[in-house]
Amino acid sequence: MELPAPWCTEPYLLGEHALATVVSAWATGTALVAIVDGLGRERGLFGVGSAEDVAEVLASVVPRGALVEHGPRYATIARGGVELLAPEVREALGLGAVGSSWDWMWTDAPLQVPDHARAERLPLGPGTTDEVREFLSRGHPTASTAPDDRRLIGWWGVREGGILHAAVGAIQLAPGMAPHLVSLGVDPGVRGRGLAGQVLAAAVEDCLEVRPLHGPPAVSLGLYADNDVARRVYLRLGLQLRHGFTSRRLDGPSSA
Repeated sequence: MELPAPWCTEPYLLGEHALATVVSAWATGTALVAIVDGLGRERGLFGVGSAEDVAEVLASVVPRGALVEHGPRYATIARGGVELLAPEVREALGLGAVGSSWDWMWTDAPLQVPDHARAERLPLGPGTTDEVREFLSRGHPTASTAPDDRRLIGWWGVREGGILHAAVGAIQLAPGMAPHLVSLGVDPGVRGRGLAGQVLAAAVEDCLEVRPLHGPPAVSLGLYADNDVARRVYLRLGLQLRHGFTSRRLDGPSSA
């Protein structure tokens, strides 16, 4: 992904889109709007920066039809930016009514968990896949990443009495990308004992050894914006909240 400064070093863009192709981009010092072809993803529109500045760039670009001609299928925009767009701009962009709000967090340093010796890296293979699948049925039934996802580079867990009670996975969105943490779960019967922090710290420590093709070592994760409990835990452990986004399908005029 080739972008002007400061966006060429933006952690979110490096973490999520470093190997993507920029179809077109409009940038200021405080906002970036880009059409991106991602690896294994549909063509998307991304608005990164302050909500006010992203909305200003979109208000300038959308009426000229510059976005429509590229046919993005979804939009991920700095949270609050959609609400700042004039109705005619939202109409021309083709923003769907259904979407989600989420946060992107990251770190380039070990987490603030002094002792995570109980957490271990689980060997990838059929045995771990079955063990994690059984655990997730208890600890995170709605996990979005399957225990046999081909993008996985590892699972980390804490066992007690031979039973897995906490786990987290890490994927690479594409080979050469920085790791992204997924499917963190803790058995309901042992929550409140710091097990989430232990598996996260072990995973981050190992994942920071991965050298991405672009940018320095880093680790990221995403969470829904209404998950206040998880956000507080992540911030306390040392993860940084970098961006809040709203994602929506583009199912109107701009995707015709």
